[in-house]
Amino acid sequence: MYLCVFSLLFINFFLSESFIKPINFNKCCIVKNKLLEHANSDFNYFNNEDKDEIPDEDFDNEFGSEIEEMLKKKKTIIIPQVTGIRVFYPTGEPPEILKKHMNEENQEKKTKKSKNFELIYNTNFNFTNIGGYDLIKKELLQCADILVNYTKYEKYNVRVPKGLILEGPPGNGKTMLTKAFSGEINIGFIPVSGSQFQEMYVGVGASRVRELFSFANDNKPCIVFIDEIDAVGRKRSTDSETSSSERDSTLNELLVGLDGFKDSNGIFLIGATNRVDLLDSALIRPGRIDKKIYVGNPDRKTRKEIIEIHLKGKPYDSNINIDKLVDITNGFSGAEIENLLNEAMLYSLRDGRESISKTDIETMTNRILTGWQISENKLSEEMIKQVAIHEIGHALVSIFTGYRKILKVTINLWSPKALGFTLFDDSINNIMSTKENLMKEIMVLLGGRVAEEIFYGEKISSGAVDDFHRVKNILQKMVLEYGMGTNLFLPQNSDKYKEKIDLEIENIFNDAYTETKYLLSNSKQLIDSCASLLVTENEITEDQILNKMNGIYDYLKK
Repeated sequence: MYLCVFSLLFINFFLSESFIKPINFNKCCIVKNKLLEHANSDFNYFNNEDKDEIPDEDFDNEFGSEIEEMLKKKKTIIIPQVTGIRVFYPTGEPPEILKKHMNEENQEKKTKKSKNFELIYNTNFNFTNIGGYDLIKKELLQCADILVNYTKYEKYNVRVPKGLILEGPPGNGKTMLTKAFSGEINIGFIPVSGSQFQEMYVGVGASRVRELFSFANDNKPCIVFIDEIDAVGRKRSTDSETSSSERDSTLNELLVGLDGFKDSNGIFLIGATNRVDLLDSALIRPGRIDKKIYVGNPDRKTRKEIIEIHLKGKPYDSNINIDKLVDITNGFSGAEIENLLNEAMLYSLRDGRESISKTDIETMTNRILTGWQISENKLSEEMIKQVAIHEIGHALVSIFTGYRKILKVTINLWSPKALGFTLFDDSINNIMSTKENLMKEIMVLLGGRVAEEIFYGEKISSGAVDDFHRVKNILQKMVLEYGMGTNLFLPQNSDKYKEKIDLEIENIFNDAYTETKYLLSNSKQLIDSCASLLVTENEITEDQILNKMNGIYDYLKK
C-alpha cells in the first residue's frame, strides 16, 4: 500500500547526518493528500501547511530540534513541501519500503537519452529469437555471466572482458546477436553507428565519443554496440592530411575511453564490421577488445533453425521439404533466407493464394541467385537447347569426377545475367584445397564450353566467359601461390620467368581440357537426353541425371 503512494513521487535521497534532503516534484498538493490517507503508526505526518514557502535551509534551522525529538521516538517522519518531500528516519538505514522505492527510483532516474545517443531495453528479444549459432551464443553467455556475476571469477584471477568484435559478411545477424545478448541479461543497449562520429567539423567526433562513454557510465550496466566500427576505428594515417588527423583524434578518444573501463564494471563494448583487417591494431588489442568472433554464413543446423523461425505464421504446402530447402539455401546469409521466405509468401499472396508453394520457393531462389528482370529473355528453341547442353556439361563432369553433389540444374530466362546455372552443395569447408580438387573444379568449369563444342563446333556461344575467368584465376594461384606446377616459381619480372610460368599454366589447362573432352565425348547421348529433360522442366536434380545414366556410364566415373 505504501509502495503505491511512494511510486507516485520522484524522490531523491541525499544523506545529511540523520535526514534526507528533498527533491523537486510538481504535484505536491495531490501527493500530500495521498500521504494523509495512508499515514499510520509507522509514519508520522509533520503538518507544515503554513510553512510551505520556507526554503529548505531555513526549514532545517527552524524545525530541526522538533524533528530530532520525534526521531528519538523511533518514528519515520514525512514532511511535504512545495519543493518536494522530506523523509526523516530514526536509524542509519531507511525503512525497507523506502529502500525498495529508492532502487526503483534509481532505475527510473537513469538517463534514457542523451543529445546523440539512446538507451534501449529489449527484454522480450533474446537468444531464443535467433536460430542456430550455438557456439557464438555460448561464448556470449559466458561474457554475460562474467558481467553479472564477476565476483564468482575473482578467485581465479580472471580479468573481466571489456569488449568483443563480431566480424563477418553482411546479413548474418551481428546486430541481432548483440540485441539478443542485452535482452538475455536484461540490461540496456546503446546502438551506435560508426559514421555518427564522422563530421566535417573539427573535434565533433572526439566530443561524441566522450558523450557516449559518459552516457554509458550514467546507465550502467549496459552494452555499447558500435555498428560498422571500421568507420571510426580505421587504422591511423601516416600522413598529415587534415581529414585523416580529425579521424585519428576521434580514434584516439575512443582508445582513451576504452582504457577508462579498466576500473569500472558494468559496461561492455561490442563492435561489428565486415572488414576487421581495416581496424587499428591498438583498438583490437587484448585489454580493449578481448574477443574476436567470426559470424559467417550459417551452417546446415543454423539454416534449418532460421527457416523454422521464419516459417512460423506462414502457411506452406505439405510437399515443401524442409531438408531440401536447407540444402538449396546453402551459401545464403541469414538475411537472405528470411528474405527468400518473405518474398515467397508475398509472391503467393500476389498470385491469389494463401499458402507458399514449392514453385514460389524455386522462383524466389532463382531471383536471389541470378537476379530478375521485368521481362523474359526471348530466345529461340535452339538457343535454349544450347544453354541446357552447356549446363548439363557442367553437371556431368561433376558427377564423373566426384567433384560435389549437385543440388539442381536450372534454366532461368528471367535472369538479366545468367540464363542457366548449376548449383552445387558447398557445405564442405574448402579453406584448404588439394591439387586434385582444384583440377576437378577446373574440369567442371570447362564442362559447359566443351559440351557446346562437341554439339555445335564453331557455333559455340559466349556463355563460358565467367567460367574462363574463374579458370584463369585458379590456374595462376596453382602455379604462383600454391606451388602445384611441375616446377616451383617465385614471381619475377623477367621475360624468361614469365614464359616459364605461362608454359606451366598452359600444361595444366591442356590436361584438364583433354580429360574433360574425353568424358563428355563418350557421353554425348546422355548429354542430349538430359538437356531435353532440362528444356522441358526448366529444373532437374542430380537424381534425375543418375536415373538417365542407369549405370551405363559408370566406367567414366573417377
